[in-house]
Amino acid sequence: MAAVVGVLALAPGAQAATVAVSPQKPCYRSGETIRMSGTGFTPGGTVDISSEGSSIGSTTADGSGNFGGRLQVASPNQRVKTYTATDQSNPANSASTSLTVSPLDVNIAPRNGPPGRRLRIVARGFTTGRILYAHVVRGRRRSHVRVGRLRGPCRRLRTRRRIFRGNTRPGTYVVQFDTRRRYSPDTRVRVRFRVSVFPVFGAGALQTSISG
Repeated sequence: MAAVVGVLALAPGAQAATVAVSPQKPCYRSGETIRMSGTGFTPGGTVDISSEGSSIGSTTADGSGNFGGRLQVASPNQRVKTYTATDQSNPANSASTSLTVSPLDVNIAPRNGPPGRRLRIVARGFTTGRILYAHVVRGRRRSHVRVGRLRGPCRRLRTRRRIFRGNTRPGTYVVQFDTRRRYSPDTRVRVRFRVSVFPVFGAGALQTSISG
């Protein structure tokens, strides 16, 4: 959960600043937008929002010293990030929240080879569900592969799975990874690849080439 820390260097009788985020989760997907709110700031004053000490925006407290707004979290690597709200009328009055943030990605190996080959799949950041699926799409054709269970607060997975059958026809396919049982092109939290399946003449086998 997000840990909220207030700084108490205020004048006697003043209210210490606090911040909170919603929803509260053990891990947030990089690029996810959440709500950030605060109390105890200078009424009508400017509140600066920073990430790891660098300003990322500002807002204005209302007449009661409260503010609310949207915060987009981001990180290229899984890490704990600190977001701080600082009262610009009294910089000693600030509050922070620490959030675990993970990128959303899927790595596949090998990138080339027969379609019936088992692939090494490493995924993380799918915070929208517990099961990862791979949807293979070409025109109106659909197939759905249950890749495996996502584990841990940042929903990680490492496994070997066969995405394409050995008798897959040559052509270009879309492979979409998400946490929905059925495919939808409108799924927001997803990782999508374009895959070319083609014959290798004289080898008696098809080959695949995967591109992001």
